[in-house]
Amino acid sequence: MKTVALAFFVCLLVCCQEKSAHSELDSKEVLSKPLNEISGIVADGNELWAITDKPKAVVYKLDAEGKLLQEVSVTNAKASDVEAVTKDDNYIYIGDLGDNEGDREERQVIKVSKASIGKEKNAEVTGEIITFRFSNDVIVDKKKKNNYDCESILSFGDSLYLFTKRRTDLQTELFSLPKTPGNYIARSIGTFDSKGLVTDASINRQNNEVALTGYNKGHKHPFILLFKDFKGNNFLEGNTQRIELADKPWDWQIESIAFNDSGEIYFACEETKEVQSTLYSIKREKLSALNKKR
Repeated sequence: MKTVALAFFVCLLVCCQEKSAHSELDSKEVLSKPLNEISGIVADGNELWAITDKPKAVVYKLDAEGKLLQEVSVTNAKASDVEAVTKDDNYIYIGDLGDNEGDREERQVIKVSKASIGKEKNAEVTGEIITFRFSNDVIVDKKKKNNYDCESILSFGDSLYLFTKRRTDLQTELFSLPKTPGNYIARSIGTFDSKGLVTDASINRQNNEVALTGYNKGHKHPFILLFKDFKGNNFLEGNTQRIELADKPWDWQIESIAFNDSGEIYFACEETKEVQSTLYSIKREKLSALNKKR
């Protein structure tokens, strides 16, 4: 009897510690199987658009709790490695940007009119194509030399903005790209020492704060970077705050982040051996409470 009581007490203690660790979060929801590899999100009113990092031009609509509402396939676009999604008032932009091995020469953003999507649970649409290259990008012989893998996109004004995953120095480089369909060379704006691989980006409704998320080698020690008081479109020159999300080296593959219009921040992780695919949300003013300084 004493053994049973002791086991119950230990279980209760662990559960209480887990609840305390996540008490700052407003919600934490395990996602459905189609979203196991969720790699980008953007808030749109009370809903979210999400993508998974697969070679498919598909975007998913979720409710605020992460429930899958709609799957939208772009029928006229072939994708290689979809890694990001953003939106403006009228369009969704699907970022087929990924280049994990460093052997990709051209990328694309698929522009989809929201008005064309309709209400079907499994909808089909056509999109417009924005193709581009990074001016200094070259094919590399080793993954660790790859500085132009890209998983992050945000919409600001009349342009799209991309943040790279630089493996040689763990920095990120910011590029801009027109929203008009065509073929372009992305324009470099600046670099920032992110001290990790950046995997997604978002800008708030007031256009005065940008959030990046990412992780270190092995998807470990994920982080959120916040930039405020920047001028124009050089987001990386703003005042910076860093939120360390983990204080131990576990495989927590945070690849998505989004502001909504109500002051909430969402972030999500892919499924790994240690963590289920999960959507988290927290009020912006409570975000600092998640910081686990190493």
